[in-house]
Amino acid sequence: MSKKCSGCGCTLQCDNKEEPGFIPESKYNDANYCMRCFRLTHYGDKQNSETLKSISEVIDKVNKYNSFKVYLIDLLNINNNTINIFNKISGNKLLLISKSDLISESININNVTDNIRVVYDIKCDIKYVNVKNDDSVKCLLRYFSKNNIKDILFIGPTNSGKSTLINKILDINNSNIDKLTISNKRNTTLEFMNIKVSNNLIIIDSPGVLLNDYELNSKYKSIIKPITFNMKNSEILLINDFYIKFKNNTSVTIYTYNDIKVNKYYKDIDNYYEISVSDNTDLCINGFGFIRVKNKNDLSISKLNKELISIRKSIISKS
Repeated sequence: MSKKCSGCGCTLQCDNKEEPGFIPESKYNDANYCMRCFRLTHYGDKQNSETLKSISEVIDKVNKYNSFKVYLIDLLNINNNTINIFNKISGNKLLLISKSDLISESININNVTDNIRVVYDIKCDIKYVNVKNDDSVKCLLRYFSKNNIKDILFIGPTNSGKSTLINKILDINNSNIDKLTISNKRNTTLEFMNIKVSNNLIIIDSPGVLLNDYELNSKYKSIIKPITFNMKNSEILLINDFYIKFKNNTSVTIYTYNDIKVNKYYKDIDNYYEISVSDNTDLCINGFGFIRVKNKNDLSISKLNKELISIRKSIISKS
């Protein structure tokens, strides 16, 4: 009987070093992880032997399961793109928002939940989880138990924290099952993996949904502190490596991961495109976060792929 890697779910094989699941033949009998997962875990290496699955391929397979589906996403990456994927998931499901510990206390989470429900017309439950807090994960497990949910499939964008959450669930249940490979590299989990946590809980981990995102060098390190600027007519913000020019006076608040660079820019920009927004609008950037524009405005944007952008009524309310 073939063995599967406990880290990524691929079948272990000794024939081709360039294919997923490779392990030297001398280590096969004792191995629980393929060479790729071992090196990811211990050295942070990223091998070139990944088989990336398309979004449609992952969703099609997910929808063949009768399991309860949990779509895991961090709040800063909720946008039209990620919610469109969520809407394609059939059956009973939960929208689970991760990394809530990184959100500033100035944000009223209950109001955010209500706003997300209205803006994206979410009918199912919405919950939050902080994998650094055992009580938060235990609360999620009580939700599953209360609703008699025993068979759960986790799905979400790459780096949403699926493997970290599943490993925390294994810890809380004192399971001796091998841990999933955790890495900040994209697409760590390559195949669907069945994990029997206990007699009352089975988890299925799916490959991360690979999105077209704005790539940041660092994420998830500290509490996110929204940055606010009062922009005057025709002033420009330089945010990391892209520019936004505001035609009219407005207050602008940036909600993103820590360590970004934001400055006012006093030269004109070229090769830009324009986007018009209404009062109290979020400019969402896939993989980056969002920018709340308080007043109706015409924006000129340069050096940022337009396909990464969507707009919505702002979901943020202050407590």
